[in-house]
Amino acid sequence: MEDLFEIEEYKQNHLSQKRLDFLFDNNWFKMFVPKDYGGLELSLEEGAKILTRAATLQGGLGWTLNLGAGANWFSGFFNDETAKSLFSPSKAVIAGSGFASGKFENNDLCVILNGKWSRCTGAAHATLFSLNAKSETGKITSFVVPRDQVKLSEDKWPIFGLKNSSSYSIQLNNVEIPKEFGFQINDIKNHHEYPLFHIPFESFARICLSSSFIGIVKCLVRYIELDLLPNKPELVTDIQKILKLILKAEAKRNDLSEELTFLSFDKEVSAKFESQLRQQLGENNELLFELVQQIFFKGGLAFVEEDQLIHWAYRDVLTGVQHYMVKS
Repeated sequence: MEDLFEIEEYKQNHLSQKRLDFLFDNNWFKMFVPKDYGGLELSLEEGAKILTRAATLQGGLGWTLNLGAGANWFSGFFNDETAKSLFSPSKAVIAGSGFASGKFENNDLCVILNGKWSRCTGAAHATLFSLNAKSETGKITSFVVPRDQVKLSEDKWPIFGLKNSSSYSIQLNNVEIPKEFGFQINDIKNHHEYPLFHIPFESFARICLSSSFIGIVKCLVRYIELDLLPNKPELVTDIQKILKLILKAEAKRNDLSEELTFLSFDKEVSAKFESQLRQQLGENNELLFELVQQIFFKGGLAFVEEDQLIHWAYRDVLTGVQHYMVKS
Protein backbone atom coordinates (compact mmCIF):
# COMPACT_ATOMS: atom_id res chain seq x y z
CA MET A 1 0.00 0.00 0.00
CA GLU A 2 3.05 2.22 0.21
CA ASP A 3 2.93 2.61 -3.58
CA LEU A 4 2.47 6.08 -5.05
CA PHE A 5 -0.99 7.37 -5.80
CA GLU A 6 -2.01 7.97 -9.39
CA ILE A 7 -3.13 11.42 -10.52
CA GLU A 8 -6.62 10.06 -11.15
CA GLU A 9 -6.81 9.11 -7.47
CA TYR A 10 -6.16 12.73 -6.58
CA LYS A 11 -8.95 13.91 -8.88
CA GLN A 12 -11.73 11.55 -7.79
CA ASN A 13 -14.20 12.40 -5.04
CA HIS A 14 -13.51 9.40 -2.83
CA LEU A 15 -10.79 6.92 -1.93
CA SER A 16 -10.60 3.69 -3.91
CA GLN A 17 -11.61 0.46 -2.19
CA LYS A 18 -7.96 -0.57 -2.17
CA ARG A 19 -7.02 2.48 -0.13
CA LEU A 20 -9.98 2.12 2.22
CA ASP A 21 -9.17 -1.55 2.77
CA PHE A 22 -5.68 -0.50 3.84
CA LEU A 23 -7.13 1.79 6.53
CA PHE A 24 -9.69 -0.76 7.70
CA ASP A 25 -7.24 -3.69 7.68
CA ASN A 26 -4.95 -1.70 9.98
CA ASN A 27 -7.94 -0.69 12.13
CA TRP A 28 -6.74 2.90 11.98
CA PHE A 29 -10.20 4.46 11.95
CA LYS A 30 -10.56 3.00 15.45
CA MET A 31 -7.16 4.08 16.76
CA PHE A 32 -8.82 6.17 19.50
CA VAL A 33 -11.59 3.67 20.34
CA PRO A 34 -11.38 1.43 23.46
CA LYS A 35 -10.26 -2.16 22.96
CA ASP A 36 -13.58 -3.34 24.41
CA TYR A 37 -15.23 -1.99 21.25
CA GLY A 38 -12.61 -3.45 18.91
CA GLY A 39 -10.41 -0.37 18.85
CA LEU A 40 -6.67 0.09 19.23
CA GLU A 41 -6.91 2.44 22.26
CA LEU A 42 -3.70 4.21 21.28
CA SER A 43 -2.03 7.08 23.05
CA LEU A 44 -2.32 10.50 21.43
CA GLU A 45 1.34 10.42 20.38
CA GLU A 46 0.99 6.95 18.83
CA GLY A 47 -2.11 8.00 16.90
CA ALA A 48 -0.57 11.29 15.79
CA LYS A 49 2.39 9.44 14.26
CA ILE A 50 0.00 7.23 12.27
CA LEU A 51 -1.92 10.28 11.05
CA THR A 52 1.34 11.78 9.76
CA ARG A 53 2.30 8.49 8.11
CA ALA A 54 -1.04 8.21 6.30
CA ALA A 55 -0.91 11.80 5.04
CA THR A 56 2.67 11.24 3.87
CA LEU A 57 1.31 8.51 1.60
CA GLN A 58 -1.29 10.92 0.20
CA GLY A 59 -2.99 14.02 1.54
CA GLY A 60 -6.58 12.94 1.02
CA LEU A 61 -5.89 9.53 2.57
CA GLY A 62 -4.47 11.20 5.68
CA TRP A 63 -7.23 13.80 5.90
CA THR A 64 -9.95 11.17 5.56
CA LEU A 65 -8.34 9.04 8.26
CA ASN A 66 -7.95 12.06 10.52
CA LEU A 67 -11.59 13.12 10.36
CA GLY A 68 -12.85 9.54 10.74
CA ALA A 69 -10.55 8.52 13.59
CA GLY A 70 -11.06 11.86 15.29
CA ALA A 71 -14.85 11.51 15.18
CA ASN A 72 -14.66 7.90 16.41
CA TRP A 73 -13.03 9.35 19.54
CA PHE A 74 -16.60 10.38 20.42
CA SER A 75 -17.10 6.74 21.43
CA GLY A 76 -16.23 7.77 24.97
CA PHE A 77 -19.25 10.02 25.30
CA PHE A 78 -22.04 7.41 25.13
CA ASN A 79 -23.15 4.94 27.76
CA ASP A 80 -21.38 1.59 27.47
CA GLU A 81 -24.25 -0.30 25.86
CA THR A 82 -24.84 2.37 23.21
CA ALA A 83 -21.13 2.80 22.49
CA LYS A 84 -20.73 -0.94 22.08
CA SER A 85 -23.59 -1.12 19.56
CA LEU A 86 -22.33 1.86 17.55
CA PHE A 87 -18.58 1.29 17.52
CA SER A 88 -18.01 -2.47 17.79
CA PRO A 89 -18.59 -3.23 14.07
CA SER A 90 -15.19 -3.70 12.40
CA LYS A 91 -15.79 -0.92 9.87
CA ALA A 92 -17.50 1.54 12.19
CA VAL A 93 -16.53 5.08 11.22
CA ILE A 94 -18.15 8.48 11.61
CA ALA A 95 -18.37 11.23 9.02
CA GLY A 96 -19.37 14.47 10.63
CA SER A 97 -20.15 18.12 10.33
CA GLY A 98 -19.34 20.76 12.91
CA PHE A 99 -22.12 23.07 11.76
CA ALA A 100 -25.26 23.46 13.88
CA SER A 101 -27.36 23.70 10.73
CA GLY A 102 -30.30 21.55 11.79
CA LYS A 103 -33.02 21.33 14.40
CA PHE A 104 -34.09 18.69 16.88
CA GLU A 105 -37.10 18.08 19.05
CA ASN A 106 -37.69 15.54 21.78
CA ASN A 107 -40.68 13.35 22.38
CA ASP A 108 -41.16 10.67 25.02
CA LEU A 109 -39.35 7.95 23.05
CA CYS A 110 -36.88 9.56 20.65
CA VAL A 111 -35.30 12.61 19.07
CA ILE A 112 -36.55 13.97 15.74
CA LEU A 113 -33.94 15.59 13.48
CA ASN A 114 -34.34 17.87 10.48
CA GLY A 115 -31.77 19.82 8.49
CA LYS A 116 -28.89 19.81 6.05
CA TRP A 117 -25.23 19.54 7.02
CA SER A 118 -22.31 20.15 4.66
CA ARG A 119 -18.69 18.99 4.37
CA CYS A 120 -19.07 15.59 6.02
CA THR A 121 -15.62 14.16 5.27
CA GLY A 122 -15.66 10.40 4.64
CA ALA A 123 -19.35 10.30 3.78
CA ALA A 124 -18.86 7.71 1.02
CA HIS A 125 -17.81 4.97 3.47
CA ALA A 126 -19.22 6.16 6.82
CA THR A 127 -21.44 3.91 8.92
CA LEU A 128 -22.46 6.80 11.18
CA PHE A 129 -22.85 10.56 10.84
CA SER A 130 -22.28 13.06 13.63
CA LEU A 131 -23.94 16.46 13.57
CA ASN A 132 -25.01 19.36 15.73
CA ALA A 133 -28.58 20.58 15.96
CA LYS A 134 -30.51 23.24 17.88
CA SER A 135 -33.65 22.85 19.94
CA GLU A 136 -36.48 25.38 19.86
CA THR A 137 -34.81 27.13 22.79
CA GLY A 138 -31.48 27.37 20.96
CA LYS A 139 -29.70 24.63 22.90
CA ILE A 140 -27.07 22.88 20.74
CA THR A 141 -26.64 19.11 21.10
CA SER A 142 -24.55 16.62 19.16
CA PHE A 143 -25.99 13.39 17.75
CA VAL A 144 -24.92 10.34 15.77
CA VAL A 145 -27.22 8.97 13.09
CA PRO A 146 -26.87 5.56 11.38
CA ARG A 147 -26.08 5.72 7.69
CA ASP A 148 -29.32 4.07 6.59
CA GLN A 149 -31.29 7.02 7.98
CA VAL A 150 -29.21 9.65 6.18
CA LYS A 151 -29.73 10.99 2.67
CA LEU A 152 -26.49 11.85 0.88
CA SER A 153 -26.68 14.95 -1.28
CA GLU A 154 -25.51 14.95 -4.87
CA ASP A 155 -23.59 18.10 -3.97
CA LYS A 156 -19.89 17.40 -3.55
CA TRP A 157 -17.66 19.99 -1.94
CA PRO A 158 -16.01 21.83 -4.88
CA ILE A 159 -12.70 22.02 -3.07
CA PHE A 160 -9.29 22.78 -4.60
CA GLY A 161 -7.35 19.94 -2.94
CA LEU A 162 -7.91 16.91 -0.71
CA LYS A 163 -10.59 16.05 -3.25
CA ASN A 164 -10.73 12.30 -2.55
CA SER A 165 -11.83 12.81 1.06
CA SER A 166 -15.50 12.34 -0.02
CA SER A 167 -16.81 15.46 1.69
CA TYR A 168 -20.52 15.44 0.90
CA SER A 169 -23.60 17.16 2.29
CA ILE A 170 -26.29 15.17 4.10
CA GLN A 171 -29.97 15.79 4.69
CA LEU A 172 -32.37 14.53 7.36
CA ASN A 173 -36.13 14.81 7.09
CA ASN A 174 -38.03 13.92 10.29
CA VAL A 175 -35.48 11.25 11.17
CA GLU A 176 -36.11 9.57 14.51
CA ILE A 177 -33.21 8.29 16.60
CA PRO A 178 -32.98 7.00 20.19
CA LYS A 179 -32.25 9.67 22.80
CA GLU A 180 -29.13 7.67 23.70
CA PHE A 181 -27.62 8.72 20.35
CA GLY A 182 -27.23 12.25 21.66
CA PHE A 183 -23.96 13.22 23.32
CA GLN A 184 -21.87 16.08 24.67
CA ILE A 185 -18.18 16.23 23.77
CA ASN A 186 -15.90 15.61 26.78
CA ASP A 187 -18.80 14.34 28.89
CA ILE A 188 -17.25 10.92 29.52
CA LYS A 189 -19.71 8.04 29.88
CA ASN A 190 -17.47 4.97 29.63
CA HIS A 191 -13.83 3.91 30.02
CA HIS A 192 -12.85 6.79 32.29
CA GLU A 193 -9.44 5.15 32.59
CA TYR A 194 -8.60 5.90 28.93
CA PRO A 195 -6.57 9.13 29.14
CA LEU A 196 -7.58 10.41 25.69
CA PHE A 197 -11.23 10.88 26.64
CA HIS A 198 -10.13 13.50 29.18
CA ILE A 199 -8.36 15.70 26.61
CA PRO A 200 -10.22 18.91 25.67
CA PHE A 201 -11.64 18.57 22.17
CA GLU A 202 -9.97 21.55 20.53
CA SER A 203 -6.47 20.65 21.71
CA PHE A 204 -7.02 17.03 20.69
CA ALA A 205 -8.17 18.15 17.23
CA ARG A 206 -5.26 20.55 16.81
CA ILE A 207 -2.71 17.83 17.57
CA CYS A 208 -4.40 15.55 15.04
CA LEU A 209 -4.76 18.15 12.28
CA SER A 210 -1.20 19.40 12.70
CA SER A 211 -0.04 15.78 12.41
CA SER A 212 -1.91 15.40 9.14
CA PHE A 213 -0.62 18.71 7.80
CA ILE A 214 2.97 17.69 8.53
CA GLY A 215 2.32 14.50 6.55
CA ILE A 216 0.79 16.41 3.64
CA VAL A 217 3.96 18.51 3.42
CA LYS A 218 6.11 15.36 3.64
CA CYS A 219 4.13 13.87 0.74
CA LEU A 220 4.92 16.88 -1.43
CA VAL A 221 8.59 16.75 -0.43
CA ARG A 222 8.73 13.08 -1.42
CA TYR A 223 7.49 13.89 -4.93
CA ILE A 224 9.94 16.78 -5.23
CA GLU A 225 12.82 14.52 -4.25
CA LEU A 226 11.72 11.87 -6.77
CA ASP A 227 10.82 14.03 -9.75
CA LEU A 228 12.33 17.50 -9.38
CA LEU A 229 15.64 17.37 -7.54
CA PRO A 230 17.49 15.43 -10.29
CA ASN A 231 16.89 18.38 -12.65
CA LYS A 232 17.01 21.17 -10.06
CA PRO A 233 19.88 20.48 -7.65
CA GLU A 234 19.67 24.10 -6.52
CA LEU A 235 16.64 23.06 -4.45
CA VAL A 236 18.72 20.77 -2.21
CA THR A 237 19.29 23.47 0.42
CA ASP A 238 15.58 24.32 0.51
CA ILE A 239 14.62 20.67 0.91
CA GLN A 240 17.13 20.27 3.74
CA LYS A 241 15.58 23.28 5.51
CA ILE A 242 12.09 21.89 5.27
CA LEU A 243 13.12 18.39 6.39
CA LYS A 244 14.87 19.90 9.41
CA LEU A 245 11.75 21.88 10.29
CA ILE A 246 9.57 18.77 9.87
CA LEU A 247 11.70 16.94 12.44
CA LYS A 248 11.37 19.90 14.80
CA ALA A 249 7.60 20.09 14.29
CA GLU A 250 7.17 16.35 14.90
CA ALA A 251 9.27 16.50 18.08
CA LYS A 252 7.24 19.45 19.40
CA ARG A 253 4.00 17.64 18.50
CA ASN A 254 5.15 14.56 20.42
CA ASP A 255 6.14 16.59 23.49
CA LEU A 256 2.84 18.47 23.50
CA SER A 257 0.87 15.24 23.06
CA GLU A 258 2.50 13.69 26.10
CA GLU A 259 2.13 16.79 28.27
CA LEU A 260 -1.48 17.39 27.17
CA THR A 261 -2.42 13.80 28.01
CA PHE A 262 -0.81 13.99 31.45
CA LEU A 263 -2.38 17.33 32.36
CA SER A 264 -5.82 16.36 31.03
CA PHE A 265 -6.04 13.17 33.07
CA ASP A 266 -5.32 15.17 36.21
CA LYS A 267 -7.78 17.93 35.15
CA GLU A 268 -4.94 20.47 35.11
CA VAL A 269 -5.11 21.80 31.53
CA SER A 270 -5.10 25.58 31.79
CA ALA A 271 -6.28 28.12 29.22
CA LYS A 272 -2.67 29.32 29.09
CA PHE A 273 -1.39 25.85 28.18
CA GLU A 274 -4.02 25.41 25.46
CA SER A 275 -3.12 28.83 24.06
CA GLN A 276 0.58 27.92 24.00
CA LEU A 277 -0.22 24.59 22.34
CA ARG A 278 -2.24 26.36 19.65
CA GLN A 279 0.51 28.90 19.06
CA GLN A 280 3.41 26.45 18.96
CA LEU A 281 1.68 23.98 16.63
CA GLY A 282 0.35 26.75 14.41
CA GLU A 283 3.65 28.58 14.10
CA ASN A 284 5.44 25.42 12.97
CA ASN A 285 2.68 24.72 10.43
CA GLU A 286 2.91 28.26 9.08
CA LEU A 287 6.71 28.07 8.84
CA LEU A 288 6.38 24.81 6.90
CA PHE A 289 3.95 26.51 4.54
CA GLU A 290 6.32 29.44 4.03
CA LEU A 291 9.15 27.06 3.08
CA VAL A 292 6.84 25.22 0.68
CA GLN A 293 6.05 28.55 -0.97
CA GLN A 294 9.75 29.29 -1.38
CA ILE A 295 10.21 25.96 -3.15
CA PHE A 296 7.13 26.66 -5.28
CA PHE A 297 8.66 29.95 -6.44
CA LYS A 298 11.86 28.18 -7.52
CA GLY A 299 10.35 24.88 -8.62
CA GLY A 300 8.97 25.79 -12.01
CA LEU A 301 6.15 24.37 -14.06
CA ALA A 302 5.85 21.05 -12.21
CA PHE A 303 3.85 22.88 -9.56
CA VAL A 304 1.24 24.23 -11.97
CA GLU A 305 0.88 21.50 -14.60
CA GLU A 306 -2.04 19.18 -13.89
CA ASP A 307 -0.27 16.13 -15.30
CA GLN A 308 2.32 16.27 -12.50
CA LEU A 309 1.94 14.58 -9.10
CA ILE A 310 3.79 17.52 -7.55
CA HIS A 311 0.95 19.79 -8.64
CA TRP A 312 -1.70 17.67 -6.93
CA ALA A 313 0.32 17.23 -3.74
CA TYR A 314 0.83 21.01 -3.70
CA ARG A 315 -2.94 21.51 -3.96
CA ASP A 316 -3.34 19.40 -0.83
CA VAL A 317 -0.88 21.65 1.05
CA LEU A 318 -2.75 24.78 -0.04
CA THR A 319 -6.04 23.25 1.09
CA GLY A 320 -4.91 21.75 4.39
CA VAL A 321 -3.31 25.00 5.60
CA GLN A 322 -6.68 26.75 5.32
CA HIS A 323 -8.18 24.80 8.23
CA TYR A 324 -8.39 27.16 11.18
CA MET A 325 -7.04 24.51 13.55
CA VAL A 326 -3.85 24.27 11.50
CA LYS A 327 -3.17 27.99 11.95
CA SER A 328 -1.87 29.73 15.06
